[in-house]
Amino acid sequence: MTIPCPCKSDLSYEQCCQPYHLGHALPAKAQALMRSRYCAFVMDDCHYVFATHSINTRANVSQSSINQWNAQCHWLGLEIIRDEVKDGENIVEFAAWYKQHNMINCHHEISRFCLENVDSELRNRVVVSDEKSWYYVDATYPAKSIALPSRNDLCVCKSGKKFKKCCG
Repeated sequence: MTIPCPCKSDLSYEQCCQPYHLGHALPAKAQALMRSRYCAFVMDDCHYVFATHSINTRANVSQSSINQWNAQCHWLGLEIIRDEVKDGENIVEFAAWYKQHNMINCHHEISRFCLENVDSELRNRVVVSDEKSWYYVDATYPAKSIALPSRNDLCVCKSGKKFKKCCG
């Protein structure tokens, strides 16, 4: 059975993020890594999220903290706001919608990614021989928040239904 990829790429999970999660491929672009990390949250593959965190900033996060936060969230949808190369790094701004404690929230983030040598944490997951891979470095959070959709807007989960009849 083919399921749509949770990253909302319009591809099936098998064609999109699953090869990264299974270690059959590495994302060729930073946005693909960002989408696969979001999808890993949805699929509760927090080890993938940890393994794709830059070795230079990995000490700032733990796999248990990722697991703990993810256990509280029910992910609803992803929206890519911008994707650009800046000063040799890739910047991806996104909004990830989730439900926590029966409230809908938006995680709005400007993520920074860079190409690094594949380290042992990721090497243990992949069966490809690539020497470099994209890694999540860190993020900033815009001061301007994204408003919840109104009742008659399309739902954040991209179901095509109105927000009030779906996730709202």
